[in-house]
Amino acid sequence: MKEAIAYYRVSTQRQGRSGLGLEAQQAAIASYCQFHDYDLLDEVIEVKSTRKQQSRLLEALEQCRLLNASLIVARLDRLGRDVEKIARLIKSDVEIIVTDNPHATRFTIHILAAVAEEQRQRIRENTKDALAAARKRGVVLGKNGKRLARQNQQAAQAFARQLLPVIQKLRNQGITTFRGIAEELNHQGVPTFRGNAHWHVSTVFALIHRLPK
Repeated sequence: MKEAIAYYRVSTQRQGRSGLGLEAQQAAIASYCQFHDYDLLDEVIEVKSTRKQQSRLLEALEQCRLLNASLIVARLDRLGRDVEKIARLIKSDVEIIVTDNPHATRFTIHILAAVAEEQRQRIRENTKDALAAARKRGVVLGKNGKRLARQNQQAAQAFARQLLPVIQKLRNQGITTFRGIAEELNHQGVPTFRGNAHWHVSTVFALIHRLPK
């Protein structure tokens, strides 16, 4: 039996106490270990903001080195949202397993991290452009601007939840890669959140990472 150490990250103390987000990560990792014959040696929980150093992640990696175990996370964004940080992690001698994309190689993980960072940058730029356009129309911003950004994010998350049954059905059919899901959504003629007629790997990645953790 192979051995692994689980790493979970929640963003706030409230989430850490309540289990919000944590339970979903634990369930995903437990299911993966059960079906892929992994013995979970330890569970490391990080309760910190993404802006702070993830010291417990470093501890988990060190444990993996000492025990010759793999590091397993439920989702790529649990490792962090900075592509340079993730690039450093995957260059280490510890095998990293991401349960929502189990076939991802080190190269793939690096690419997906870059795609996610690019997606976040586009969202920030789109929000900035929308606010600038609103100012030109004479709209008084401040709280209104923050509300606009929040409503846009909520709408994107609602759209992702609507497509959740479709994504689950595709996964049950054995279509688990971002590229495979994109191709099938295009085949079914499902529009993207922006109303585009074509899905890409990056839009599927963004959709799945808006789903409830």
